[in-house]
Amino acid sequence: MVFSNPGARNAMSLAMMGDFLRAVEELIADPPIALILVGDGTDGFCAGGDLRDVRAHLLQDGAAEAMSTSMGTATARLAAGPFVIVAAVEGAALGGGAELSQLADWVVMSKSARIGFVHARLGVSPGWGGAKLLARRVGRSAATTILLRAEVHPLDGALALGLADESAADGDALNAAESWLKPIIASPPEAIRGALRILRKGSPAVDADTERAVFRSLWGGAAHKAALERTGAGQ
Repeated sequence: MVFSNPGARNAMSLAMMGDFLRAVEELIADPPIALILVGDGTDGFCAGGDLRDVRAHLLQDGAAEAMSTSMGTATARLAAGPFVIVAAVEGAALGGGAELSQLADWVVMSKSARIGFVHARLGVSPGWGGAKLLARRVGRSAATTILLRAEVHPLDGALALGLADESAADGDALNAAESWLKPIIASPPEAIRGALRILRKGSPAVDADTERAVFRSLWGGAAHKAALERTGAGQ
C-alpha cells in the first residue's frame, strides 16, 4: 500500500482517505499473506492529514466524527487482518502518518527518517486509532511519553521507544522490509495466520470510543485552529 501525495509529503487528502478505506475492504475480502506500507518516494512516509483539505472541509460540523470513525474503523480492521504488516518508513511519519506507521507488526526506518505523534502540539489527539495501535506496540509507559511530549523521534529514539524495530540505509527501507518478509512468506500461510491470531489476542486494550470522543472534542478547537495557521502541509 503506497501513500502518494508528493507535494505534501504524502499527507492524506480526502481522496486518499477514500482510497484507503476501499483498499482495506479489498484486503480483508481477499487477504494476502503480507502487506507493506510505504510512502511515495523518500521524502515522507505520510505527514498526517493534508492541511488543504483540513482547512477546506474537515473543520465543518460533524467532519471530525465522520473522519475519526471511518479511519479509526479501517485502521482497526487492517491491524487485525490475517496478514503480516510491515511499514517501510522514509522521511517523516507525523501525526496521522505516525498512527499509520504503528499499524505494522514490524517497522523498518531509514537513518534520516523520523516518527512523531505531534498531535498535542497541534491542539488535537490521535483520531485514526493511533493511541490504541501505539499502546499495543510500545506499552503504556512509552506511549505516555510519546503522546504527552509530542516529540519528533529520529531513528535512535524511535528504536529505543519501540516505535521502530529495524534500521535501514536511506532509500533502502522498502528493500529491508522485503528482506525481513522473505523467510516469513516461505512458511505455510496457515501457520503464519495462526501465529498472528495468538500475538494479536494479547494486545493491551485502549477504548476506541474514548479515543474518538477526545479527538472530536479537540478537532476544530481554538488550539487546533491556531496550530493550523502556523503549520505547513500535513498534521
